[in-house]
Amino acid sequence: MKKIIRNSIYTALAVAGLSMSSCDKFLDVNDDPNNPSKVEAASRIAGAISTTSGAAQWRATRELAGVMQYGGLQTASSGGYAAANWRFTASYFAWQNAYVITMPNAVDLIVLGEEEGNPHFVGVGKTLLALNFGLLTAQYGDIVVDDFYDGKGMISLVPKFNTQKEVYERLQSMLDEAIAAFERTDNKRDLNVKNGDIMYQGDVAKWKKFAWALKARYYNHLSKKTGLYDADKVITACQNAFNGDGMDAEFPYLADGLLVDQNPWSSWGGFESLTNPRYFAWTQFFVNMLTSFPVTNNLYQDPRISKIMKPAESDGQYRGPGSGAFISNGQGVLANGSPGDATKTKPEDYGRFSKSGFYTNTTSPFGFITYSEVKLIEAEARLRKGDKPGALAAYEEGVKSNMRKLGVSSADINAYWAAQVADNLSGHFDQVKTGLSHIMRQKHISLCLNPETWMDMRRMDYSADIYGPSLKRPANLNTTIFDPANNSQWIQAMVYETNEQNRNPEAVGDNTEKYRLLTPLWIHKPE
Repeated sequence: MKKIIRNSIYTALAVAGLSMSSCDKFLDVNDDPNNPSKVEAASRIAGAISTTSGAAQWRATRELAGVMQYGGLQTASSGGYAAANWRFTASYFAWQNAYVITMPNAVDLIVLGEEEGNPHFVGVGKTLLALNFGLLTAQYGDIVVDDFYDGKGMISLVPKFNTQKEVYERLQSMLDEAIAAFERTDNKRDLNVKNGDIMYQGDVAKWKKFAWALKARYYNHLSKKTGLYDADKVITACQNAFNGDGMDAEFPYLADGLLVDQNPWSSWGGFESLTNPRYFAWTQFFVNMLTSFPVTNNLYQDPRISKIMKPAESDGQYRGPGSGAFISNGQGVLANGSPGDATKTKPEDYGRFSKSGFYTNTTSPFGFITYSEVKLIEAEARLRKGDKPGALAAYEEGVKSNMRKLGVSSADINAYWAAQVADNLSGHFDQVKTGLSHIMRQKHISLCLNPETWMDMRRMDYSADIYGPSLKRPANLNTTIFDPANNSQWIQAMVYETNEQNRNPEAVGDNTEKYRLLTPLWIHKPE
């Protein structure tokens, strides 16, 4: 399997480069029949999956680990310092990784599937393409969709941007087309005929549910758009999506291979450094998520905490630095909003971030979308609709399914749930805001390190009522852009990359940090 993933990544990169540089006919005169530029769909699927994870999603999450307040810093020279303190510029490369490295693989998978008469490969390509477009629009807003590479013609170096509203329309159409492709019965080759389906091993029913899960996610993103949000559409999509454990859209990384075989949070990108890693420890904000209940902020240790992170070597306690602060500043703000222990300034007072547990070990999967997320999306839609019993039932399954996934015992799951019920869980679901506090905090745990949690934080207006009083702006805030006296001013979007700004300035528009970082995306503006 290592060889498949490794070779597929390199093939994908090479073929993506060929696809985008060899469209002119004059480049075809020296074609080598022993080294073809076109590879069959069955040989492209592993590359499309793995680059979507390792190149696109992870690159779009590496800096966001600080923005979402998962990762804490050791010193000002830590690689994550700029990101954790919202010092973003046009050198943020998620755009390039998605458009240049990743998405041409998905497009070519669609084109090859159509040429070969294999609609299931078309479905995979469209599902992954929708995932990538969704990832990009969540970070940038308006993006290139209609003018993107189509696998057949020349690439436009000055493509038109689609508005974010148009992007969401395209996402749903693309996923509808993927679902229709998965339902076709005239497919000629199994998705895993060359062992390339490293996620579902050729199980088309699971791919179809994956597409429905993305539909639910994108419908749910419209929660601030009163004229567009439809709770029933969200619920229907959830009912057609994952309906049990073991269906998550993810694949396990591998140990003892090249770095691209291993979970990037453990093996590369500066996280593995023993002296000054990009992120040193889990933040106290995230520790609070796992040691207190929503709404009341009453203390209770979630049994998942030992599965996700390690305690401090000095005293066996779980703690973290504040967002944007350093361990020399001591422990971050506690769950009730009071200061943490300022005397905890040594490395051994904190558990390390990398290789610490379920989400950051070398072989840990880095999921696209999970059964737990689907149930928590359903819980939100039912809560907004006024279906309290349905919301509670979906919420319970969303929480418990993530606990089962992390290997929590039945006894600990039941004890945790009983404690939540005793903390007035049912009463909290009488109101949308307090119900959302439960749902969003559980999503922050169960979607740990997934960029979707940043979408949620912005949808919830970075509300301390939702996330708890320990949600604070970074200690070393970028005051060139953000007003230190205005605590309601939070980071909203990313800056388009320099190469796009220089090549296509009319489409990009105002790309200053002042405008991009401060301006809410269309999806986050109430109407």
